[in-house]
Amino acid sequence: MNELPSAPESFSYGKVRVVFDRMTEANEGRGFVPAYHFTILNAEAEEVGCLSFRVGDTEHLRLAAGHIGYEVAESYRGLGYAGLACLAIGPWVAEVSGGVIITADPDNIPSIRTIERIGAHFIDEVDVPAGDPHILRGSFRKRRYRWKPIQSETEAGSLELK
Repeated sequence: MNELPSAPESFSYGKVRVVFDRMTEANEGRGFVPAYHFTILNAEAEEVGCLSFRVGDTEHLRLAAGHIGYEVAESYRGLGYAGLACLAIGPWVAEVSGGVIITADPDNIPSIRTIERIGAHFIDEVDVPAGDPHILRGSFRKRRYRWKPIQSETEAGSLELK
């Protein structure tokens, strides 16, 4: 893989700011690729969650982890922060890799709604490969989506906080 670009310090979309935190290196033995990690902040600059953007192509990434991962603190869930954070980094993701895969467990309805609200398209539902780290977490199937992020906030329309 070519050298990865440096992450911009922060991104914004609507009332969300996404701030670069750190990079993690690949672990080829586990199928992990390099990843950018970000902190999600709300309009009051409170930390509401985190987001990662993984760059590469492995079976683990394609069938289990996906290129984009996010987690929102329980007290902030259901307010649209994950979707806004994805849209915030979307133009940069488009520059770095074009289209990406995002996955969700079939029973994680809030995550599925987030993925669909940002404009990702359903590909299929697959078994998580035997031995994949997600199996250890009790995740045996994944819904896979293809997301081709927009190039600018103007193209995205209006995804608002609830």
